[in-house]
Amino acid sequence: MKRFLCALCTVLLLLLFPCCSSPDTLQMDLTQGYGHQTKLLHLNASNAKNRQRIEDFAAVTEDAQPLDKDFSLFAYYPDMTLTITRNGQAGPTAIVDINGDYVDFYYSGETQLYRSKMSSVDLKKLIHQPTK
Repeated sequence: MKRFLCALCTVLLLLLFPCCSSPDTLQMDLTQGYGHQTKLLHLNASNAKNRQRIEDFAAVTEDAQPLDKDFSLFAYYPDMTLTITRNGQAGPTAIVDINGDYVDFYYSGETQLYRSKMSSVDLKKLIHQPTK
């Protein structure tokens, strides 16, 4: 009887472990400015709401339009940096500047500027969403 119970518990545990999600497979770090590195927000995919919020932040850089603007004209002090890590691999860091109604950014180490499809109002709402 003891062997049967031990075997049953082992089988149940093996069935339950694959159902556990790993919150570290998707993470996001949002920091203030480029030089300050003051962390504004750190999220991991510990629940569906956090996962969706991270994906919403990822939309800042998705489907962005390249700008024909000289890189030297980009804001001297960008507002924030955004890094999303998927499966332990950090994606490129986006250096983000809120420019009036627009959200402009470039990737660290590059000089091509982009304009996000997300408006500055939508980005601010996303940043100031309650975490719980």
